[in-house]
Amino acid sequence: MNETSEVLYDILRHANVPRTLTELADASSMDYSDLQRDLDALIACGRIALSKKGKYALPEKLGLIAGSAAFLHNGAPVCRPDDGSNQLRIDEGRLRPMPGDRILVRRTGEGSCALETICSRARSSLCACVRIERLGRGRHRGADVDRLRATAVPCDPRIPYAIDLDGDLSFVRNNEIALLEIDEYPQGNRPIRAHAVRVLGNGSSMLARLRSIAEEHDFPTEFPQDVEDAACMLRREPMPEPNEKRIDLRDQVIFTIDGASSKDFDDAVSIEALPDGGYRLGVHIADVSHYVRPGSAVDREARDRGTSLYLPGCTVPMLPEALSNDLCSLMPDADRLAMSLFMDVSPAGRVVDHRLSRSIIRSRARLTYDGVNRFFEGSAEPIPEEVASSLLQMRRLAQRLQEQRKERGAVDFEMDEAEFVLNEKYEPTEILCPQRGESERLIEEFMLLANQTVARLAMDTQLPFLYRIHERPDPDRIHALEEFMNLAGDPVYLGEHPHPGMLQKILDRHADDGRIEIIRHTMLRALKKAQYSEKPVGHYALALADYCHFTSPIRRYPDLVVHRMLKLLLDGGMAGMATAEKRMPELAKDCSQREQESVRAEREADDMLKAAWMRHQIGRKFYGTISGVTSWGAYVTLDNTVEGLVHVSDLDDYYVYDDHRQQLVGSESGQILCLGQQVRVRALSASVERGEISFELVGVLTDPQA
Repeated sequence: MNETSEVLYDILRHANVPRTLTELADASSMDYSDLQRDLDALIACGRIALSKKGKYALPEKLGLIAGSAAFLHNGAPVCRPDDGSNQLRIDEGRLRPMPGDRILVRRTGEGSCALETICSRARSSLCACVRIERLGRGRHRGADVDRLRATAVPCDPRIPYAIDLDGDLSFVRNNEIALLEIDEYPQGNRPIRAHAVRVLGNGSSMLARLRSIAEEHDFPTEFPQDVEDAACMLRREPMPEPNEKRIDLRDQVIFTIDGASSKDFDDAVSIEALPDGGYRLGVHIADVSHYVRPGSAVDREARDRGTSLYLPGCTVPMLPEALSNDLCSLMPDADRLAMSLFMDVSPAGRVVDHRLSRSIIRSRARLTYDGVNRFFEGSAEPIPEEVASSLLQMRRLAQRLQEQRKERGAVDFEMDEAEFVLNEKYEPTEILCPQRGESERLIEEFMLLANQTVARLAMDTQLPFLYRIHERPDPDRIHALEEFMNLAGDPVYLGEHPHPGMLQKILDRHADDGRIEIIRHTMLRALKKAQYSEKPVGHYALALADYCHFTSPIRRYPDLVVHRMLKLLLDGGMAGMATAEKRMPELAKDCSQREQESVRAEREADDMLKAAWMRHQIGRKFYGTISGVTSWGAYVTLDNTVEGLVHVSDLDDYYVYDDHRQQLVGSESGQILCLGQQVRVRALSASVERGEISFELVGVLTDPQA
């Protein structure tokens, strides 16, 4: 919301009765057209409501509750109130919400409500599997034609409505997944009416389903033609003239280290030993902002996306491939433009000086994490001698930085992450949990240091900026963590505002504990989510006062914004500072939302592929750990991160849920099912569409509370 919207909201917040448009115009001194625009925006997000008499008020002053629509597994709609209170079941009515819609409801009873209005729709499109039915031959304009009936089934299982298709279907075949544009939303018994925009693939194709997940979360799998054309035109731009204040680093030993399957190389590194025993570390980041100019077609598309989306076997880039995989990718033996940050690091691992410049570089090698790990382990690798020498120096520096990070008390959440081995049909044949090696940690340390150094520079110069922040956890969540650790047999007192180092000590104590993943996940849930902000409030988990994202402008829009602001600083462009400062709050909010959306999409894709793998394992037995306990059952996580539910109805006793202790207790057997127990389960079922897996309990192997 803009400043005038907040003024209107504040007027209505202090008003005793609903206000008319005229009364608000008098109170705010706003033009009627501007006033109506801001009121409509406030209504769309559910912050204010329009009464039946055409007056404006806050929802709660009209007896309404603002929230978002969601659906239970049985297809029943619910309202999730904005105030965080318990969700309310929506009574049957004419209005039909879609998942994520902004809605206003009126409470009708204990746990129930009536849907009063749909403020705004969460989506204007959806993905669905098309069904084309031939109804026989008929006459149309004097000719015999096939009579067809086209319907579709939503890919999102949360959408319980039928879809009727209109418009041109000549490019769509039966059982194909298509992106649909919604023409009419459902109401009463009337279905959704939509038309097909483009085909994503066959309905049985896993790749098509991955693309549908991307599209459902507003990550288009194709770029508009004008954006593709604009990106291709940039390839024709000549290299900058020498008078552009760009330093030439093509004679330096600079190289990249990335995953074996990576195609966009946006960071490279270099190192030089200093006489005092320290090092001059160079972090060279692709100069994307040189090509992607503010307000251009490419920039507008990148801002809408906010980030690249990485689904297993399916990458949806923020920038067209002409940029992400070519012009802005720091490929070996190619001249590339960069933003180079040189940091003088003392023997103790602290940055004592730094220099930031536009540059032109030429990477000497494209190394992989696996290859560098093998090199560090002593294996013979085809690495140029000058690069190998740099790697050994980097190894020593990274170890110092790791020690320094540990000393300041940063929390190291090294979570197990699934890596899928896919066949030619994009179906998972294996799920691995690879451990990070020394090279991955080395690059992580260098990027963390660069991000920290740049953020400190922005803070010292009071530069309008996008910081990466992680606020301190709420005291009540810390108390919940204390209770959990007490139940886990490790009583702790953390206080209201614990230093992050206290959390790391808990993780260190349980490093060899079979419950370490449960403890990590519980601790992570106790913390707030990291986000972007125009305010430098610090990063709690990293134990840093200043932090930002600077190192990945190919795949993150906030990094691109950071580069632009740093160039204003380098050029002394104070004229653009005031305008930039006004835009930062909105950019921070939008970039945070897009990041969260990408996380949801990636989680959904992972769940789908895990279910796809598990459907070929039905009947097999596995060892796992109870990772969640609810009134409806116990969730069990296997060593490869696959999680499934042991439903209470599939247990051989009547189990009572103990909410305080987070455990299920058998009424007759006295058997306890609690977090962290090692169990053996049998795979019962797997739904690829819902990304859900069901297990049957075979036996309990350990009792961590004994």
